[in-house]
Amino acid sequence: MFTMPLNLDAAQEIASESGQDEDWLAAGRRNLRSTLQALLREGLLPAQRLSWRGGTCWLPLSDGLQSAALRFKGLHIGRIGDCRLDGQVWYYAAGREPREILTGAALLACVARSLAGNVSPAALRRVLRELDNSVDNEAESLRHRRQWGRQLRQRYCADGAPFLAGLRRASEPNPSLLLEQWGTVGHPWHPMSKTKLGLMPEEVRALSPEFGARLQLPLAALRRDCARIEALPGCGDYAAWFARQFPQASQQWRDALRAAGQGVHLDDWLPLPLHPYQAQHLVPREFAAEIAAGEVLLLEQAAMPAMPTMSFRTVVPDGSPHAPHVKLPVSLRLTSVQRAVSPKIATMGPRFTALLRQVLEREAGFDGRLDIIPEVLGMVYDGAGASDERSRHLSVLMRGNPMAFAQNGLFPLPVGALFAPSPVDGRPLALELARLGEGDGPQAAQAYFRRHAATVLSAALGAYLLYGMGFEAHQQNSFMLLDRDWRPARLLLRDFGDLRVHMPTLRHAGLDLVPYSAGHACFDTDEPVRDKLLHAMMLCHLCELGLALAHAAGEEEDGFYRILREETENVFERLRARVPAARWEAERAALLEGDWPAKSFLRMRLLGTSDDVHGRMRNPLRA
Repeated sequence: MFTMPLNLDAAQEIASESGQDEDWLAAGRRNLRSTLQALLREGLLPAQRLSWRGGTCWLPLSDGLQSAALRFKGLHIGRIGDCRLDGQVWYYAAGREPREILTGAALLACVARSLAGNVSPAALRRVLRELDNSVDNEAESLRHRRQWGRQLRQRYCADGAPFLAGLRRASEPNPSLLLEQWGTVGHPWHPMSKTKLGLMPEEVRALSPEFGARLQLPLAALRRDCARIEALPGCGDYAAWFARQFPQASQQWRDALRAAGQGVHLDDWLPLPLHPYQAQHLVPREFAAEIAAGEVLLLEQAAMPAMPTMSFRTVVPDGSPHAPHVKLPVSLRLTSVQRAVSPKIATMGPRFTALLRQVLEREAGFDGRLDIIPEVLGMVYDGAGASDERSRHLSVLMRGNPMAFAQNGLFPLPVGALFAPSPVDGRPLALELARLGEGDGPQAAQAYFRRHAATVLSAALGAYLLYGMGFEAHQQNSFMLLDRDWRPARLLLRDFGDLRVHMPTLRHAGLDLVPYSAGHACFDTDEPVRDKLLHAMMLCHLCELGLALAHAAGEEEDGFYRILREETENVFERLRARVPAARWEAERAALLEGDWPAKSFLRMRLLGTSDDVHGRMRNPLRA
């Protein structure tokens, strides 16, 4: 319950319901569903007290001050706590007129006194603003997508072709990037998936992938002796590597550095791309001492054109299908946390890449089912005022380009884009892909899902069982390399910032890894590694994809869970002889019978923590 009295009317006032045009109402409804889902899934409201009477569902609320209840029309709750909401939501309280609830913030304000756990009024007000900000940003995105969708149909589907087919055969230089931007529809679990506090509406439009943003990255200069660099073997000198990868930007940077004044020697400096937000709002203020001391130079007339990927702060220079992607710190609260590039991430990215390449060579890519986008080079500020907390805001990580894997007829499709609506008919692109690969028959969705799940599990579950690696293989970090017949050929993974490793298993396989610091990435117990795998790969990727296909195809969800269990069992059986018996039994029981972790995004925001908070849920694959 609340730790101090709360004025409920004031809280509801924060949860504004103004601006109710069609797009705002659609964004509010999506946010209402995800907020309700989080409240019930995370145990903040008692799901066990829900009662159905026909198509109507009631949830009595106990706030100690008044009798209240929620009424839902068309509420369906699935095996992983997923909510479908096909009708209205009303709030009833003694002495008040019933109120229709249109957004997640309005719902949270109404149920605030009934929440389980300790929540302060200040935390509630902060979360209400984040929820409203998410709705406003999504509504603006929906307005933009209407016109953007018309453009995509005209460009790729004029002859009646499905969108993916038209895009693949067109001369689009980087179709994977276009799909990333079109596919930026938000996290399937996070009620604040579009929150971008600290940005004005025009800045959201100018910087965000869902608006097809085109950026100019300012190029600063970091004094060579104030930089700490971790790179893959063979990269050589950072400045020379940068010049090879980005020749035009490097020349601009060198010209600007020469113009900076006498006494500036090129060999003393390294190029450092900055996110436009960081360059304008944070670096001049927070690193003023380093600028004054001559450790950092902010240059004029030196910039790199770029386009953001699904990740907002990971950008593609000039939208190139060849150039490395550039991951940058952005000191904004995007969804849950500030999106910095910590020294840990900049250091461990290349180390993980080197280790993973050893594993892939040993396993022949897990029979060709797995590949990785390499994290090539990380650089962080390491001058006189350096600390991990400060350096994370002045850093960069260079990563490979997924289009480099578009060879031998393969097509890299970001998995997150499969949840976006087709600009042709509004149904998820996952269903369009299933029909391209499996035909229009009634079993197309399940047939595609089986191939997709088998590929993902062979790759990521195989790496976990044999080497103790728990990839963060959710939708945003995963690509599916499709063959010429639109069928899954290989899982392509990126972003090793939160990859976790069970060190006893890795060492049993004859390999080792030097962690950045104790307690990060490398674990002696299996639970934190398994939890990462279960939440990211099983829940957010595979279960959510199965649900999207089931709903789009009008099929029962049970068939997709059955397929997921069967394909999981298949991987265990194939690897049984290679995994120590005790580990094999324990992991099989954990994945197929034991409860699963459920990451509590809303609870984390109410607690004001960026540390993972997990509840437990009944295993949806349990026999």
